[in-house]
Amino acid sequence: MQITELFPSSLEIALMDYSDGTISDFMPDFYTSLPDLQSHLLYPCAGGLRTLNRPDSFAFQDVNSYLLLYTVNGEGMVQAEGDQDSLSEGSLLLWDCQDYLRLRPITAKWSVRLVFFSGESTPAYYEEICKINFPVFSYPEGTQVADNIRRLTELGLQTSPHHAFEENRLLTDILSDLLLNLYGKQTIVKAAPPYLVKIKDLFDTEYQKEHSVTKLAAAFSVSRYRLCREFAQYYGLTPVKYLNSVRLEHARILLETTNLRIHEVASEVGIDSVTHFINLFKGAIGMTPAAYREGYRSFREIDFK
Repeated sequence: MQITELFPSSLEIALMDYSDGTISDFMPDFYTSLPDLQSHLLYPCAGGLRTLNRPDSFAFQDVNSYLLLYTVNGEGMVQAEGDQDSLSEGSLLLWDCQDYLRLRPITAKWSVRLVFFSGESTPAYYEEICKINFPVFSYPEGTQVADNIRRLTELGLQTSPHHAFEENRLLTDILSDLLLNLYGKQTIVKAAPPYLVKIKDLFDTEYQKEHSVTKLAAAFSVSRYRLCREFAQYYGLTPVKYLNSVRLEHARILLETTNLRIHEVASEVGIDSVTHFINLFKGAIGMTPAAYREGYRSFREIDFK
């Protein structure tokens, strides 16, 4: 999202669908908009210092941004598809706002700093962090991360290039510190839990079939979020991305060894939409399936003598 003056309205619409409380208490009090620069930088969409009151609760999903939520004082609860955690003073939550999230105060008043942000490199930070840990951290006031979040929210509404680069620096420092601190705390990697081994084996052997992460999570009595987080932690990719990688590898072999049409190759590996298949293949391989087949066959016809 680069036209961030539209962000508050999109967030408000999402909150209205799920929340039970005074939505204005949650809404950020600033936004920024520098689309030419924001296409290349990490940037805040909106943010501010807010006080949430019990018994209100605020929930949303399908919002095109990420969230940093820092507890200044009081205590709240975060719930995400069956997983939950408490957030006390000094707690920091990092969240992909495309996924469902509910926040509710535990104490009478819960004071938080909110920073909704985006940028091309954000998913790489987020996925790497979630491989290691549920994205809740502890950074008391006075630590560098806490100070940087405060500085972000205190910049307010700014539209100058100078502030855009300052915001990028602060967000980059925050995400880098979160990730590097987690790397420092990592222990020896253990064997994957049996339920993950079964799911991986299912993807490896029955990749042609339709698989629902939600149904798999229910079948193994875990939350969807936990399944995705732990699968990525042990196998390096989320379940959907891993399944797609298996499908694309088999598709590559079919393109090399058969005369099946592109839509037939897609169907053979379990992808119903040929457009989706072409986009996935191009994103992973760097060219369309047709171009890959043509290039492979041209290469095979080269006379090396």
